[in-house]
Amino acid sequence: MNPPPAPLHAQVDSLLLEQGAFAPLELLFATGRLLQHDYETWRRGETRVLDELLMGSRESIREELEQSCAYARALGLVEQLDELDVAKLAAPGRAALLISEDGRLARLLATRYVPAQAAPQMDLFFDNPVVALTTGITSALAAADAAEAARLLDRLYAKEPNHPDLPSFDRLIEALERLRHPVADPRELLAFATAVIPPARRLLGCRARDLLVPLWRQLAGALLAVPFSPEEPMLHASYAWSQAQAWEEAAASVLAEGEWWRHAPLTLRLVEGGLRRRRRIEGLAAWLQLCWQTPEEVGSALEILKWSGVPALWQQFLDSGDEALAAEDFPAWLLLNEPSLLRHLPVDLPRGHSPAEEHYRLVHRWLAARAAGHEPEDLALRRRLKESQPALFARLLKSLGR
Repeated sequence: MNPPPAPLHAQVDSLLLEQGAFAPLELLFATGRLLQHDYETWRRGETRVLDELLMGSRESIREELEQSCAYARALGLVEQLDELDVAKLAAPGRAALLISEDGRLARLLATRYVPAQAAPQMDLFFDNPVVALTTGITSALAAADAAEAARLLDRLYAKEPNHPDLPSFDRLIEALERLRHPVADPRELLAFATAVIPPARRLLGCRARDLLVPLWRQLAGALLAVPFSPEEPMLHASYAWSQAQAWEEAAASVLAEGEWWRHAPLTLRLVEGGLRRRRRIEGLAAWLQLCWQTPEEVGSALEILKWSGVPALWQQFLDSGDEALAAEDFPAWLLLNEPSLLRHLPVDLPRGHSPAEEHYRLVHRWLAARAAGHEPEDLALRRRLKESQPALFARLLKSLGR
């Protein structure tokens, strides 16, 4: 089997670093193949088969997943089965949920890959009552059954009072209990939700999202009227929505902020939301604002977006060979590098009148004039760009040669 393409490789690495394991199901969310809203529709039993909600051909999805799993095995990770298609996941009175009628795809999405030292030795623990209790607790937590989880946890305290996961189970049950009450202090809930992520992912695997997403949605609702503060960038609804992978809501809360483009965290949430939903133009348009308004944040933003195609584009920009081009010049360079973007990115996209923003407008108007065959305007705009930014003019000449 061929090695996974670089972006897919980066996606697997990113998920492994973030979650301590790799779950093919999580890759679907990360690559925009599956939206959280659609996943919840399946979990509620409104759609019985999950793969009916996936974006793209089943063959392409299966190939991506097989390549990613091969890469995970090459890293030395061990495969584990996750119970995602059993009857107990369905709502009461509904038929059992299925991942896919395609057996290969169903198996791929019902697995995760963990470091070998974290894989349980099931032959040593078969019928072990402690293992049975911990398995029952995790199942109850994933099903949002706080009462059953608490009942089993009490038994685990009595059976194994020094079990290392007792504090984590307590916190996860607390997370469920919090959903039953209004938010008293959003700042405190943000700290709690952040702290509960690692134990939830470690103990619940793929189904951690079933516990975490409602918590982030609750926080987002409590932050709807809280304006963005650069001093506390995560204490904003857009952050909570993004953690819940509710990208439409995240975008709406960003755009509701006056002059959102002046704040790198807000802009970056728009970039990520667009790219996660496979809306490249939307993501690029926000990325250009980040280049113009907060160019000093580009380096750290590229680290966050290393799973996407943006770092490869940025590398092309750096490899263009002219050190006179700064981060602010990337938008104009991008138009010259991909002239087809003229049809999708408006000439009035810049929010200000900095030299770099004016260079973007010049390049945009030049491409439009050239496409329309308006030679006098074409030549006049070339002269203006040559006088204003010679390095971009040199790139323009290369594009003419191409």
